[in-house]
Amino acid sequence: MAHPNFLLNSRTLIIGGSSGLGFAVASAALSNGSQVHITSVTADKLSAKITQLQSLYPTAHVSGSVADLSSTETLEANLRSVLDAAVKETSGVLDHIVYTAGDGRSREPLAEATAVSVLKPFTVRYLGPLLVGKLVAANPGKYLNPTASSSITLTSGFMAHRPRPGVSTMIGVSGAVEVLTRALAVDLAPIRVNVVIPGFVDTELVQRTLEKNTAMLSVFEGASLTKKIGTPEGAAEAYLFCMRSALATGQGFKIDNGALLA
Repeated sequence: MAHPNFLLNSRTLIIGGSSGLGFAVASAALSNGSQVHITSVTADKLSAKITQLQSLYPTAHVSGSVADLSSTETLEANLRSVLDAAVKETSGVLDHIVYTAGDGRSREPLAEATAVSVLKPFTVRYLGPLLVGKLVAANPGKYLNPTASSSITLTSGFMAHRPRPGVSTMIGVSGAVEVLTRALAVDLAPIRVNVVIPGFVDTELVQRTLEKNTAMLSVFEGASLTKKIGTPEGAAEAYLFCMRSALATGQGFKIDNGALLA
């Protein structure tokens, strides 16, 4: 028997799919025959990215929603609107939800931290996934097919496993997402929930961050076993594995070019 394409004719929502890892996952899912719905904070960027994906995959279905996930007051309502739109635009209940949305956080010296600044990243990166899980649980079969072939894939970061100086104020949310993954896998079973834990990946955000210090790219290359910098396309393969494999749930998958062992 020929090996099946587990994503063919599936429906995938990628929250944060207009840039970086999310855009790479959107492209990879479309290349495997999935119908894809992405989100972005701004309408202009959403339109541009949908056009780009349509040019790459002219016969594929790609749609999107504008969603600002930065406020606790509107977070749940905005996520509900995204889920409603994704189901409508893909003409059926979803098979996969991928959450890569972030907030462009930057390091803050520990001596300058406040409760407000430390908690700020939790809105998009932790409460967002938690409320996606809530909405799926509160509406059985409405947003996500309740089977083991369905999945939710979250995003953390390898710094939670190998802290560097100066990350105390931003590392908690990564650890929290990994713990949440295991809890959601239990609460939402048989739907599968996993988390991808990337190392250094050369995304647009990283390029903007290092545009005045490009020498750091060589530092990150040297601090890995492969002596390579991760690409969004390479990272996307980990998300596709989480979506495809009915055996994977409650797991964290590190994709760091061996940086944790170097």
